[in-house]
Amino acid sequence: MRILDRYIIKSFLVNYLLALDVLVGLFIVLDIVVNFDNFTSGASRVDPNASAMSVFLDIADFYGFQILVIFQQVSAAIPLLAAGFTMVRMTRHHELTAMLSSGVSLYRVAAPIVLVSVLFSVLHIVNQELILPHPYVVEKLLRKHNEVNVSSNKSDPVNFLREEDNSLILASRYDPATKTLYDLRIIKRDERGSPIGRIMAASATWKIAEGEVSEAWVMEKAIQVDDRLDADPTKRPTSKERSLLYRTSYTPAQLEILFSKKAVEYLSSARLHELINYSPDATRPMLYKMMHIRVTQPLMNIILLLIGIPFLLTREPNRLMVNIFYCMIVTGVVFAATFVIFQLGNKRVDPLLAAWLPVLLFGPVAAVTLDTIHT
Repeated sequence: MRILDRYIIKSFLVNYLLALDVLVGLFIVLDIVVNFDNFTSGASRVDPNASAMSVFLDIADFYGFQILVIFQQVSAAIPLLAAGFTMVRMTRHHELTAMLSSGVSLYRVAAPIVLVSVLFSVLHIVNQELILPHPYVVEKLLRKHNEVNVSSNKSDPVNFLREEDNSLILASRYDPATKTLYDLRIIKRDERGSPIGRIMAASATWKIAEGEVSEAWVMEKAIQVDDRLDADPTKRPTSKERSLLYRTSYTPAQLEILFSKKAVEYLSSARLHELINYSPDATRPMLYKMMHIRVTQPLMNIILLLIGIPFLLTREPNRLMVNIFYCMIVTGVVFAATFVIFQLGNKRVDPLLAAWLPVLLFGPVAAVTLDTIHT
């Protein structure tokens, strides 16, 4: 790596951190202004005599984790903003003029900036796939502004999970700590969806029952009822309360995946793919779109930089501020169009098309704008 490359990279990194601080700081300050009362009420609920310092610590604790999400949201704008800062500084100090006078191509100036931006896109992927999905981080991210010190409720209801035999599973809540379903109801159905029977139990725990070799749901105080149409209501067989073994494809691990829907945007791509397999048809397009966007979003971050950076690389220093204005308009339109296209992925628009269309549309635009650089 040449001295020129190191100098440009150092300047770009400084401006990248500056742009990151500005955008993240602005986001946090605005959010604090809107939600400061929630922080104070949350601290007072835990300690009626909460001091200003405890409120400040709650704010630091809350946004210390929210920064991970904010970075994902602003990662598209930061490289372009940092590149603008870098070019303005180099133009102001006549460094860009000196480089051009020595025969350095503008492409040569842009190359280190693009390379470092690609590395930051890799950091975007690492944050999405490894840091955000961590259970401890997810628990912190799901907190509301007034719940910083409130223990989160780990119990979730189970609503109409469909089995392979067309049965439906319901439960008032599931406790992952004890792997127990409470107030379990299993509605047995035939191929047409008509109910043919029920199994009801006060609780069901995932464990190895006595005399068994594999885990299953062990029901306590279970009752079986025959609901077939040809059954005599006065003689419908109903079993007495007893323990019952129920085997199903829904294990505690799979239930955890289903419950992760409330934090689906924080799931890794592997877990998101598993969630798709256990989701109803109505929600699968949205999940497919989200999984594809995990790939196309980092690509669009780079494409946005490639579209904007030709405006910043100019041989006429007096036109730089005008070019920055044009850059803001063009990249703003691209950013807004990308957002709108991403939102089109639903049941009516193929999620694969919605996720990849911005890359197909604006990738060639980036190639054309790069070709306009006068080296």
